[in-house]
Amino acid sequence: MTTLKNLLRLLRLEQHYKAFIVWLPALFHGHGSLLLQARPLALATATWMVTGSLVYVLNDLKDAAEDAGREDRRHRPLASGELGRAWALGLAALLALAMALLLGVQPHRLWLLVGVYLVLNFGYALGLKRQLGVQQAIIAAGFWLRLQSGGAPMAAIPVTPWAALFTLGLAYYLNCLKGLHAKTGDHHRPHRFAMGVGAGLAGSLTLAALVAICLKRGLDGTMRLPELPPLFCLVGLHRVAERSFGDRVKREQALTFVTDPVNLACMAGFLVAFLWRP
Repeated sequence: MTTLKNLLRLLRLEQHYKAFIVWLPALFHGHGSLLLQARPLALATATWMVTGSLVYVLNDLKDAAEDAGREDRRHRPLASGELGRAWALGLAALLALAMALLLGVQPHRLWLLVGVYLVLNFGYALGLKRQLGVQQAIIAAGFWLRLQSGGAPMAAIPVTPWAALFTLGLAYYLNCLKGLHAKTGDHHRPHRFAMGVGAGLAGSLTLAALVAICLKRGLDGTMRLPELPPLFCLVGLHRVAERSFGDRVKREQALTFVTDPVNLACMAGFLVAFLWRP
């Protein structure tokens, strides 16, 4: 039972909220797209969940020794020694097989998107994550690739430039905050300044893109109260920034965000505003 629990921890299930970025084009587009395109979107989401878990397992295998020396990561199954490498390798093989099977029943464009994601993450694991700004850009690109999986030809939905800017801006914003939290010493001041500027610019871009999306939906009559989503987004961005500096020694950043009732309320309001049809 302990082995099964550690295998599930290795999958990093709390991080799979990222896979649901696939549904954003349908959500932003409206016109009942969430229901009409549910099957291809669900398949693409499952593919990204499996792919994400595969990347997490491979990264944990590579970084186990380094993670063991870090206070915020030593609790992970491989770093703590609670799970053997053979189990992790077997799990990685199963995930790779599942990913191949899922890709086999979907358009070839998704193969390309997933392939680019894997290449970027291999570069990330091999050292790009230590480059200022590059780490955040690679993670933001992963969100953008997921977003593209929710549009044509995977689903009959257009992916607008505003949806892409919103996704890239939000992802970069969140990861700049993560960088700010991780670097707290005086010798990190240049890093913190760069991450602070990046967070400010990315947050502004996120809100501007969302305003454009809501304005279009409001003008074509497919959204009630189009001013509400940017307001919810602004409150959420502020709350995430506040929570990013809290104590999370043994908690993943995603859990810090999604266990906050204010943030959950903002996300719920955000969704209702898009789904509540005139």
